[in-house]
Amino acid sequence: MNNNIKILVLAFIALLSSCSSDSDSNQDINTNNTNKGFLKIGSQTIELSQGYLENYGIRGNAYNIDFSLRSKSISATENGAVVYFELFSSLQNNLARGDYSYGGFSEATAYTFTKWGQSLLGTNINNAKGTLSVTNGVSIRPTGGIFKVIENGAKYKVSFTGKGTATVFKDGVIASTQNDVSFTIQYFGDVKKSEGKTFVSTAKNASAIEKDHAVIFK
Repeated sequence: MNNNIKILVLAFIALLSSCSSDSDSNQDINTNNTNKGFLKIGSQTIELSQGYLENYGIRGNAYNIDFSLRSKSISATENGAVVYFELFSSLQNNLARGDYSYGGFSEATAYTFTKWGQSLLGTNINNAKGTLSVTNGVSIRPTGGIFKVIENGAKYKVSFTGKGTATVFKDGVIASTQNDVSFTIQYFGDVKKSEGKTFVSTAKNASAIEKDHAVIFK
């Protein structure tokens, strides 16, 4: 990364940090509260308030069950956050308890998550044309780490610690990209369950089946 891009990234992170919702000293989940969590990318932390579980059925010897989180507010004027992980579970209707490591979609191995996960932080997060995007902020895709499912009953308790490829957007345009960026997620609370929906991508030269993330924005 050249010096100009480094300065841009540092300036952007500093700007986001001024609106942080949680201090570093107060980031553990308080299990006495309902629906409590956070997404932290670099020095910026946004509180998460709702979880979603989408069941895409069996694939290979595992079940493709996706887990998503969002902040209370997602708008064009206020910093918000959305978290999305694509996982393979040994259970048909829930994420089994345990540690999930980085794996491939084709292998569909239980207790793995894929590269298609995405966490976004910033303003104007949306699902236009079926793709999660942020107008001003950062989008990070996981390249490694551990996704933990600690509780999976009436309430879910999960966490993630790992690294990913982070892309900074300004006015909808890519400003910079950086590898090996650390990010952390924690959540304890309710999840809304639904059957997952897919659609055929209409992008030029694309025929892959994509997932509909609309449930996160309802």
